[in-house]
Amino acid sequence: MNKHRRWPRIALLAATLTLMTVLALPVVDLMGIGPNLGLPVGYYGRFNRVLAQIHASSDIEVVRTTLHRDQELEDFYITVRHDDREIRLRFEEAHTRPFNELVQELKRVGL
Repeated sequence: MNKHRRWPRIALLAATLTLMTVLALPVVDLMGIGPNLGLPVGYYGRFNRVLAQIHASSDIEVVRTTLHRDQELEDFYITVRHDDREIRLRFEEAHTRPFNELVQELKRVGL
């Protein structure tokens, strides 16, 4: 086969693989298999939405996060620094609780 004829096939194969990867990433995120893509839905959705609420406040620094990964993201913990003190936020059974209830945890500690 001529070398010039192979390049379009290789380019098409590369483009197809790239497109398949881009389309598969959100599906993988929904299932919790891959990395956290920061989406507000899917496996990490509630965690990402709570984290976005925290990041919306400029005077709060996220120190550490801990995730209990299982079939669902059941529990997660976020340690923040606010007014020179560290606060550990506990979001247990987060996968079954309404999002408004999770946000109340932030208000409960004054964030």
